[in-house]
Amino acid sequence: MSEQIHEESEISVNLSSDHTLVVTDNSGTRKMPLVDDKYTIGREPTNTVHLNSDFVSRYHAILLKVQHRDCSNTYRIVDGSLSGKPSKNGIVLNALQKVSSHDLQDGDIITFAPEVHILYLAPKLT
Repeated sequence: MSEQIHEESEISVNLSSDHTLVVTDNSGTRKMPLVDDKYTIGREPTNTVHLNSDFVSRYHAILLKVQHRDCSNTYRIVDGSLSGKPSKNGIVLNALQKVSSHDLQDGDIITFAPEVHILYLAPKLT
């Protein structure tokens, strides 16, 4: 499991070949490359994506790699824990709608709580 965090001056541009999350919470902003098939997201420190906020559920969401027929892959965010228990406050996509599941696209912003969100950056194809 990769737990690399990169500090870059231009945090909203993905210059790597990895899918990337830009995580913003009470600890600040950090970049995280996505290489695994599954991530858990939440307040509990045992999550692979730990969010520092009392407004985030202990096990708030799951991020799953989705393989497409054309051999490309993306990630799907699913509200709730691995056991299927939904989060208390849900997840909001692009500040517009609450979703229970969504296939992420480049530039999507997932909001978990006030001032706690994740920006999803897809790899740039060359």
